[in-house]
Amino acid sequence: MSVLSGITQVEQRALLRAAEEARIGRVCMVEEGLAAALGAGVRIEDPHASAVVDIGGATTNVAVVANGSIVNARAERIGSWDINAAIIDHVRRHRGLVIGAQTAERLKLELVSATIPDDLAQEITIKGRDILTGRPGAIEITAGELYPIAHEVVSKIVEVISTTLTELPAEVASDIYDRGLILTGGGAQFNGLDNYLRDQTKLPVRIADEPRYAVVRGLEQMFDEPMWLRRVMRYGSQPLLHLERDLSSFET
Repeated sequence: MSVLSGITQVEQRALLRAAEEARIGRVCMVEEGLAAALGAGVRIEDPHASAVVDIGGATTNVAVVANGSIVNARAERIGSWDINAAIIDHVRRHRGLVIGAQTAERLKLELVSATIPDDLAQEITIKGRDILTGRPGAIEITAGELYPIAHEVVSKIVEVISTTLTELPAEVASDIYDRGLILTGGGAQFNGLDNYLRDQTKLPVRIADEPRYAVVRGLEQMFDEPMWLRRVMRYGSQPLLHLERDLSSFET
């Protein structure tokens, strides 16, 4: 199971309890950033640091990894769903139309981008419920109108990344300068985000292959390599301590 950096003991126990109720026999907790790094192609024995930015629906997790361990990490509860929420709020407050999550997702994918759109006048017709009449209604909305709404959320995500990079030791920062950032998670596919990050951080930025599944691929690798799992597993809470003994059964 992957967990965010900075997870509390209370959250750990809640996850373990949920796993127990799901009748899962044994649970190994691994830092999400480390799992994402392995799933994005970073070698666990690589002595040089790599920076992985995992952008999910509700969270952004920035992890700098080297030698199979976390050098520095930061997780904030902001992600691509916040763009959807901002769009819904804007359309309701300023255009008088209530739209659903699917419509907001469509706008995000087809009209919105992290960089200034090439065609600010590009527009889409969206339908929903008119606030004043309560009846079904429709409006035209443009890329230029929604760009600043999405940009506000994107700026907060970039701030999380930038803050993490300023906290790195000099040698680690040198590695990241050479290697740049690896984007994973569904939010990595947001239109123009890689270019915007490249411009803001002045670092190379690449999107991992199938970024949405990077964490799952990393967990799969560790499940198949018991020695890796033993090396990276968290031992933060008492219920996990017995797993150090149980892992021996994976190796036989």
